[in-house]
Amino acid sequence: MAKRRKTTKEPILTKLDFWAIAAKEVYDACRKAGMDEGTALAFAMDRSSYPDWIVDPSDPIKNPLDDWEEDD
Repeated sequence: MAKRRKTTKEPILTKLDFWAIAAKEVYDACRKAGMDEGTALAFAMDRSSYPDWIVDPSDPIKNPLDDWEEDD
């Protein structure tokens, strides 16, 4: 009898998780572009400075995985 492979469920991301991921990506991009730590942190904390493809202005608290469909 073959062993069954254990599967794990993907963790459910919260709104705080999405915010933290977006803030980290903005901060890293700003630092990579040559900004100092303070300026990069200011951009990361100011949600209005995020581009539209990160935060939709019409619905800023939307789960990006809601539109994703898993193939069976």
